[in-house]
Amino acid sequence: MIEAQRDITLHEMMARLESERAVGIGRSMLNRWLRQHGWTFKKRPLMHWSRSVKTS
Repeated sequence: MIEAQRDITLHEMMARLESERAVGIGRSMLNRWLRQHGWTFKKRPLMHWSRSVKTS
């Protein structure tokens, strides 16, 4: 599922598991399972702590 769609969200994964496999799973449990199997994702790169971003 992840290989086919690299930007899939946890909510989309939950919906696909429910519809395709009849598996009901919560978001936090799915996240925990993915982390245990080495799947972690960050939406954007980390910014160095000393950098500041203008917000206004």
